[in-house]
Amino acid sequence: MGVKFGVTAWGRAWLRTVESTGASSPNSLLPQARILVGKGSVTLIAVETGRIRAEVTVRDRVVPVEIAVPLWSDVESAAVRDLVARAGSRNRAVAAGEIPDSLVADLTAKSISVAGDPEAHNTTCACSGRKRPCLHHLAAIYQLVVQIDEEPALAVALRDSPSLTAGRTAAAADVLPLDQIDAATFYGD
Repeated sequence: MGVKFGVTAWGRAWLRTVESTGASSPNSLLPQARILVGKGSVTLIAVETGRIRAEVTVRDRVVPVEIAVPLWSDVESAAVRDLVARAGSRNRAVAAGEIPDSLVADLTAKSISVAGDPEAHNTTCACSGRKRPCLHHLAAIYQLVVQIDEEPALAVALRDSPSLTAGRTAAAADVLPLDQIDAATFYGD
């Protein structure tokens, strides 16, 4: 079974940045980008405030991609934080990054875009392709969608102010350096 994209409303918001229903013709690179993600050829190096860094491997060549994403305004950030805090008071899973899909509808009602305008995303890619967005950009976004589906809080961290999301990377939630564990007390008494 293949990789599923846009399983959550948070992931679908980002999916729409590359799979626009308003496009006059289908983008022939989309299936190739999805295949690269399905084969494990895309690695998100960092997902942090205002920036996505990825490496896409195509035919044994690693292509670095960086996508700059505009942040929410102070007013938008405050509204998002308020909605997330209210959701967290009702659901403890929010603290672990499981933000309910219903918040996307709440943000949309307040005219706050989860992913922002794709035209405002600034991409740097080392490829020589002429088509924009390029295959590597599309593959990075598809991999981001998978990550956001797994941890919707990444969608908020990506567009919120740096003070709240400093140091956040795609793998940060699952990594604890061994030197931070006290072996003497790890298993208890």
